[in-house]
Amino acid sequence: MGKRNKDDKQSPLIALLPGAKIDSEKGKITVNIGISKETVIFNIGGVKFETYKSTLYRQPDSPLANEEFLQKHFRSNKKEYFFDRDPAMFKAILNYLRTGELHMPPYMCGPAAKLELEFWGIPDSIIEKCCYTHYNAYNSTLRALNRLERDRHGSFDYPDDIHTNKKMSKWKRIRSKASIILNHPEKSTSAKVYGMVSLLVVAISILSFLAETHPSIQVKETVYDVSFVYNATTNITTNSTTQKEVVMPHPVLDIIDHSCMAFFTIEYILRVVLSLRRLVYVRSLMGIIDLFALLPDYIQLIMFSISKHLAHTSFTRIITILKITRILRIFRLVRHVPGLWILVYTLKASLRELLLMVAFLFVGMLIFSSLIYYVDDREIFTSIPHSFWWALITMTTVGYGDMYPVTALGYVIGSLTAMCGLLMIGFSVPILVNNFITYYQYVEFAIQDEKLKREKSEILDDPLIGDQEMTKNNNSYR
Repeated sequence: MGKRNKDDKQSPLIALLPGAKIDSEKGKITVNIGISKETVIFNIGGVKFETYKSTLYRQPDSPLANEEFLQKHFRSNKKEYFFDRDPAMFKAILNYLRTGELHMPPYMCGPAAKLELEFWGIPDSIIEKCCYTHYNAYNSTLRALNRLERDRHGSFDYPDDIHTNKKMSKWKRIRSKASIILNHPEKSTSAKVYGMVSLLVVAISILSFLAETHPSIQVKETVYDVSFVYNATTNITTNSTTQKEVVMPHPVLDIIDHSCMAFFTIEYILRVVLSLRRLVYVRSLMGIIDLFALLPDYIQLIMFSISKHLAHTSFTRIITILKITRILRIFRLVRHVPGLWILVYTLKASLRELLLMVAFLFVGMLIFSSLIYYVDDREIFTSIPHSFWWALITMTTVGYGDMYPVTALGYVIGSLTAMCGLLMIGFSVPILVNNFITYYQYVEFAIQDEKLKREKSEILDDPLIGDQEMTKNNNSYR
């Protein structure tokens, strides 16, 4: 029996059959043919169902109303139709033939129910509204998890046995092995060692970035600021030198930064050169972070190597601000901490919900900042844009206390703002929490499943252990 699309509709010619009944509200046609009390028996996965034969013809488009289809599954010795299918779904389908309404079992998994509906030739678009939300939630979750699995592997997703493929060239085998070391620390000892080293360097780099701002690790140096003054009257240019003391990070931190920069540079080059899909990595979020975390260091290094007098010019201060991007190195931990990756992925996958929350927040800010401006003290709330801050802090239940109402109407507006903020958080945050829990549980399962498959593959690859396992399995079958 061929599969039917979800948009399939009943043929309007069915309405011409004797006993046809048209439901204009639901757009359905049922046919009541005859008053025969002849019954048929269906054996569905070992569970027997008996119904009137006339019931099967109440939905003429159903394959159960097709005699040719039924005869393929008829067992003459038992005088029943046998289908090795799910009995719970068949019960729902049989009730659909009786009543014209398709209700789904609440415990039935959506993708499994979809396969049953496709077999029986029933489009899922006719599922009743009370059941469709539950049915569609399963399918939406499955699609989201499939996207998660593709994104989780990223641009370095290789089969476990790809490095043992004899048909692969030597260079590709090297690239595949190096890719596993760089991206899959759980697959080999060397990859695990490299992952620990990479994690240590990332931690040292972040600690160095934080330590250079601490007074106890800073040193004072004397610098000379040379300025040039042009006298238009005498047409003479004179220079003046100003001596001043500036605070600089300890020289040891510079050595640490340069060492970490060299490590990250080599790692970035290796990832680009050894990747079988270079453009995918370069354009990916992690590739962009890796690149932009290195650029400010190299720009500053080139400038300082040209002239040390540039160390405290305004242009170099801009480069120092750009060094803040080094904090992006913390996202390298995503490769080593699955929970951090899931958090980032949840925010990315829940972008629509986040935008909805921002929209709620913006509307609330606009309304309550306007109200508080007109009913409270103008010395505290000097303008509506200035009141945005108070509305934002109140709706998010933070409440710094730097701005607060002082009038009776102001108290009322403040109370309403806080309550609306709680409602906004209550509506939007559970969606993010549910997404995170779903993704986290799936990734934990996937990691455990990959680990078991890898251990099983290692056992089978060992000739001695593999023969013992095969002998044990053969004996168990006997």
